[in-house]
Amino acid sequence: MRHQELCREGRWMMLSARRGLRMSRVGALVGVVVVTLLMAGCAKAAPSVVAYVDGSTITQQQLDDGLQGVSSILQEGQSVSSPAVVNAMIHGIIAEQIAAANKITITDGERDALIKNSNLAGLLNVPKGRPIAYDVADQQIVSGKLGSEAYLAAVAKQSVTLNPRFGVLDPTQKTIIDDKSASLAKPVAASTP
Repeated sequence: MRHQELCREGRWMMLSARRGLRMSRVGALVGVVVVTLLMAGCAKAAPSVVAYVDGSTITQQQLDDGLQGVSSILQEGQSVSSPAVVNAMIHGIIAEQIAAANKITITDGERDALIKNSNLAGLLNVPKGRPIAYDVADQQIVSGKLGSEAYLAAVAKQSVTLNPRFGVLDPTQKTIIDDKSASLAKPVAASTP
């Protein structure tokens, strides 16, 4: 009798183990399906974003185009930094928004007149560089028409979110702060010999 009870108990334990194994396989399968669906959703997301400026977005493609455009007019040995172009793009959008809020009209003629006597003049003939030149011009035009103090106060009120891989944004001036990182990692202390 004891032998039969042990056999039944053994079979019960085997069946329970098989059920547990099946349940863990089902759980793993569900997990894989969920992860796959989430990844598929990410694949359909917008292109990488450099920054959000109120309701506008600066994409990686726009930045790449701007860098390519500006780089095309540089002399050998010169270079342009991503933060410089990102700053110009951010402030171009901010200037357009401040202009719209204050009913200030900016024409291409005004932009061209301002740029043609500057070191950015070469960008007027570069399709991928012209938007960067116009971003710089817009800042100067709007600041001149509104007054620099009023312009800077309006800039400080703008909502800008910078992708952390591009650094840290000064909350008041809306420019990338040099030598700052948005990384949460802390540098490892150097060992001394």
